[in-house]
Amino acid sequence: MHFSPLALKSCICAAVFMLFTALEASAAMPAGDPFELEWRELAPGVWAGVRPMSWRQPVVGSTVVVIGKTGVLVYDPAGFALQGERLVRKVAELTKLPITHLAVSHWHDDHHLGVYKVLEKFPKAELIAQEFTARAVASPLMGDVDGPSDEELKAQRESMQKALETGTRSDGTPVTESAREYYADVLRYGESVVADMRRAKVSVPTATVKDRRIVDLGGRQVELRHIAPGNTKGDLFLWLPGERILATGDIVVRPTPYGFGSYPRTWAGVLRDLKALDPRIIVPGHGDILTDTAYLDLLAETMDLVVKQVDPRVAEGKDLEEIRAAFDWSPVEEPFTGGDAMRARLFELWFKTPIVEAEYNEATGKGNESLDLPEG
Repeated sequence: MHFSPLALKSCICAAVFMLFTALEASAAMPAGDPFELEWRELAPGVWAGVRPMSWRQPVVGSTVVVIGKTGVLVYDPAGFALQGERLVRKVAELTKLPITHLAVSHWHDDHHLGVYKVLEKFPKAELIAQEFTARAVASPLMGDVDGPSDEELKAQRESMQKALETGTRSDGTPVTESAREYYADVLRYGESVVADMRRAKVSVPTATVKDRRIVDLGGRQVELRHIAPGNTKGDLFLWLPGERILATGDIVVRPTPYGFGSYPRTWAGVLRDLKALDPRIIVPGHGDILTDTAYLDLLAETMDLVVKQVDPRVAEGKDLEEIRAAFDWSPVEEPFTGGDAMRARLFELWFKTPIVEAEYNEATGKGNESLDLPEG
C-alpha cells in the first residue's frame, strides 16, 4: 500500500497516539501527568525538557531552550497546547528575556500543534522550519488535527476497562501486572489528554531554512541545519558547536525509532554526518538524553540493513508482503528490544512494519510524503 498524504497522517496518529490494546508496559509509570517533562541544564543557558519513557501515551517530544544575551530560541516547543503553556512558564523561570525564535524539527503533530500557545505570549517570535516542513504544515498532509473520533476513543477506553475487569485482553492473552498499570495510567489521564488534543492548532512557519541558518541570540549562535531526507523530507536539527550539543528531532528516537513514510537510504548518511559532528550530548526527538554516539551507529546500521534487504527483492519483482515475510531482523533487533515483550511490539508496529513499506515505496518509485504543492 502506498501512503496518500491523509493515509500517512492517519498511520502516524494511530501509531504514536494511543495503541491502547496492543501494548504492555514493562516499567513502572512515573509520577505526574503524561505532559510532564524532566528539565536538565546541559550547559550554561542551555536546557532540555525530556520525557525519558518515550512510549508513554500520548507521545510527547523533547524541547530544547537556548538562552542568549538578547533573546531565547526554543527547538520543538510544543506538540500540545498544555505543553506550550508550561513551556512559557518554564522559560520565565529561567530568564526575563523574550522568546524570539521557535524552531520545529519536522511536520508531525506531536512537535508543533501547541506552538500557538507560545506565540500568544510572544507574537513577534519567528517560527522557523525547513522548507518542506513549512509546505507540509500548510498542506493536506496534516489532515485532521483533532485526533481520534469520540467513537474510537470510547471503544478504546471500553476495551481497556474490560481488560482490567476480566484480566484478559481482546486477543485472549492475560493482562500482566505491568499492563494493568499501563492501562490504568491511560484511563486516569485519558479525558484530559483528549481535551488537550481538541485544543490543537496549526501554526504556519514564518521563516524557512533550506540547508543551514545561524540564529544570533546575542553572544550565542545557534545552528539550524538540514542534510537530507531521513525521518521526513524536512528534518531540521539544532547544533551548538561550542557546547557540542545536538538536538535531532525524530532523526533519533530512543528506544524505538519511527519509520513511517521515511527514507532509509539517505537517513543512514544523515546519521553518520551527525556522528561526524562529534556531539558531546544528543537530545533525541523522544527518549532519554545520550552522551555518546553508539545509538547513531545502530540506527545507521539498521537503515543500511533495510535497503540491503528490500531493494534487491523489489528488483526481483517481490511484493511488499513477500519482502516483509523474508526480512531478517536478527542482526539489529535485540539492541532495540532488549528481550522485552513491550519494546518488541513497539519495534514491530512503529518501525519494522512501516520502514519496510517506506523503502518499498522508494524502490518502486512511489515515494513517500507526497505534497500537491509547488516547490519553492
